[in-house]
Amino acid sequence: MQNSLYDSADKLFAQECTPALIRQVEQGRDRDAMWKTLVEAGFSDALLPEDADGAGLTLSDVWPILFCMGRHALPVPYAHTLLARAWLHQAGQALPEGPITIASFQVTSDAQGLTARAVNFGRTASWVLAQSEDRVWLLDTKLAHVQGSGGYGSLDADLTWPASVAQSSFVATPASTPLKDLLALSLSILIAGGLDRVFEMTLDYANQRSQFGKPIGKFQALQQQISEVAELVFGARMAAEMSCQSSGWQPQAMLCALAKSQTSAVVARVTSVAHAVHGAIGVTYEFDLHLYTRRLQEWARAGGGSQYWAGVLGRNALDSGKSSVDFIRTGLFAESSV
Repeated sequence: MQNSLYDSADKLFAQECTPALIRQVEQGRDRDAMWKTLVEAGFSDALLPEDADGAGLTLSDVWPILFCMGRHALPVPYAHTLLARAWLHQAGQALPEGPITIASFQVTSDAQGLTARAVNFGRTASWVLAQSEDRVWLLDTKLAHVQGSGGYGSLDADLTWPASVAQSSFVATPASTPLKDLLALSLSILIAGGLDRVFEMTLDYANQRSQFGKPIGKFQALQQQISEVAELVFGARMAAEMSCQSSGWQPQAMLCALAKSQTSAVVARVTSVAHAVHGAIGVTYEFDLHLYTRRLQEWARAGGGSQYWAGVLGRNALDSGKSSVDFIRTGLFAESSV
């Protein structure tokens, strides 16, 4: 995966998103200084066309950057922001300043106002791009009542806006891509990156920690578990990378479903093996492993879990009336049916 974009992103995120900073943001520290530095790197408008002062890159081009965001467990919705800004540009909307998260599940609107529950990065976003059926809103989090909705250190939140704010934040002409597909795409890539980081930490620890006179990674029982994790991690990365196969910024819906289903499905096994290999130190606050495993669990639940997206994929396969092979060729990879 090594290329200039990955190398630049990895260096930036390693410098600006340290484990110490992640802990501080989780505890409520202002993330504005970090966000300013990230924006100045120029990635935010990577998917916008050049005539809109963007870089004119495709999803395939920015895949390494998004993957790297997951590896460093950025505590802000940087990946969501890239996709949201491309979506808003196509919808003809003015692009707001600040991080944007996406809410496409558990969004309800009535005469009392609008509520979005369990919003991924709801605590650190400046804006929420929310969708309920065919209605879309771009909502300012400063005007919302924000209540954390996850466990310890979670960045998820329930947000509620008054009816007047919801009415003034309505997006009249939404872009064609459903927001749930963008959210699934973003989360699956973040998960793939996070899994890669956890696997790297686990492998390093197994080779460094000695017991009975040799590294614990030399014991066959651990080798078997680590080998299984390697298979799961690289399978998730392949699924996430396939979801970025696009000549523009818009993903293919079924590849998003495949990626989110596959990446979310392996999180529980990979994180449990990682903690088992690390032993007691892996569950301590001082050790960094939990910063990534907790976030992975959060991302796996957000935006529809593995079973939800497997159901979407299965229904589309059945409704297509095609054989499995033909659905994979034409439904997933848009090959000619001839």
